Amino acid sequence: MSSDPSKDGRCNATTRDGTPCRKWPVGGAGEGRCRFHGGASTGAGDTSHLEENDHAEGNPGGGAPVGNANAEIHGGFSDWRKAYERFDEDTRNHVDRIAEEMLERTAETAPDVLAPRRTKLAREWATLMMLKNRTGADVWCSLDGSGPGRGFIVEKELDRDGEIVTVEGPNPALRAEVTLSRRQREIAEELRLWCGSHPSE
Repeated sequence: MSSDPSKDGRCNATTRDGTPCRKWPVGGAGEGRCRFHGGASTGAGDTSHLEENDHAEGNPGGGAPVGNANAEIHGGFSDWRKAYERFDEDTRNHVDRIAEEMLERTAETAPDVLAPRRTKLAREWATLMMLKNRTGADVWCSLDGSGPGRGFIVEKELDRDGEIVTVEGPNPALRAEVTLSRRQREIAEELRLWCGSHPSE
């Protein structure tokens, strides 16, 4: 057996501690590398076509463009600030009206909460209300299954050992709706919006 990994057909990469890897290469790797050192890579060998790529310009990290909602069904799992930014003008105006009405009330119910915090919480609560309405619309439909909602149970396709199977499970919007409701309750408690929650004098 040779001590030189490149001569005995094993991976010729060097590990972090400086020793040769010596794992068996992945078939067809071409460079004699194991799957941990690039043998399983499906990336292009020639990346010259990516020079001057500006697809993610102004978008560090290469994520979706700002305001993108391509994969959004109801927005129930969105950060409320991003969801607010993505609302159309009418929806944003509606949310702002609700938040303004809340601010008038919370000035009386929670005078000890700083005004900027009350403003943020009122806008968050109103935005969450809109998102909760959308999650509800994704779930609720008539008994015969007609209507815009997908229902409580949804189907999705999974790949199991190369075979595509259809499974049923709860609509993810149900979990989103519960999460949104929980956060709304937390805000209502902090702003003392519940009956009888006013500070005693």
